[in-house]
Amino acid sequence: MPLTNATTLSGLDAAGVLPKPLVDQIWKNLAYTSVIQKVSGTTPVSITGNTSMTMTGDLVAGVVGEGEAKPIVNAKPSLKTFSPIKVAAIMYWSKEARIANPSGYLDTFTEELTQAVGRAVDMAVIHGKNALNDSFISGVEYLGQSTNVVELGTAAKKDGGLYRDVLDGYSKVVEADYDFTGFVADPRMRVALMGATDIDGRPVFQTAPNLADGMDTMMGLPVAYGKGVAGKIGAVADTGTRAIGGDFAGNVKLGYVEQINFKRTDSATLIDGGETVPLWQNNLEALLVEAMFSWVIRDVNAFTVYTDKVDEAATTPAG
Repeated sequence: MPLTNATTLSGLDAAGVLPKPLVDQIWKNLAYTSVIQKVSGTTPVSITGNTSMTMTGDLVAGVVGEGEAKPIVNAKPSLKTFSPIKVAAIMYWSKEARIANPSGYLDTFTEELTQAVGRAVDMAVIHGKNALNDSFISGVEYLGQSTNVVELGTAAKKDGGLYRDVLDGYSKVVEADYDFTGFVADPRMRVALMGATDIDGRPVFQTAPNLADGMDTMMGLPVAYGKGVAGKIGAVADTGTRAIGGDFAGNVKLGYVEQINFKRTDSATLIDGGETVPLWQNNLEALLVEAMFSWVIRDVNAFTVYTDKVDEAATTPAG
């Protein structure tokens, strides 16, 4: 039997399935777990997909003297299509467990499902992968395809060390005529920044040693941290990526066809790892979360990928 008890998040709230404080927390958690949603531009996306047009090169108007012909300039438009994908996850529990602790139990399950959507967004946009089985998503562009790669630790400390590595990546982007608006980074990058010192042992990215420092800026630009940057989620191994910097607002557009949506049932039959689970017969309840989203990247080379170790096998689809 299909999951027919479909409703929106506000519908679940109105029906009393979720306490009001929990409803508000769900949206907060999604924004927290998806690092890409924090930094990208957003746009509405239709179920059939949108088309985004960008121009190649800059149009330049020329000076015209008296009696001279006005120049003709040529534009080269580039079209990219939003192709929506759906992500979904199901969790189930016993009715007795919910009755024993309704707010706390649903709180834990719903937060986990919501974070699963956020992780799926990051894995798709950053690595082009399905975290469930480590497969590449067909026909999509992702930030890890950038040819601008800087391996952290390349520059010797006497030549600037980590500071020089970050600056080299910055240069690759701005020299390609793109803005550099900020970074997304693996949490381990925060530790690397804290530990960076000059040849005299003085902190490079801090005025004084401070373990409570969030390191939310790097050389004056904002940094958003998320575990999806490294890619070690679900079946996906660590790609070695520690940060990605570049023009997020101008080159990445993310949109939802359908915002995060919940469906609840106690009468469906689930297949869990090959085992058939009839919810009604076993007095179980299930909650499904799903979302449909899409994105376009104007140019993957508007970004630099900072790595601990370049792993081509992890960042390039086979074939």
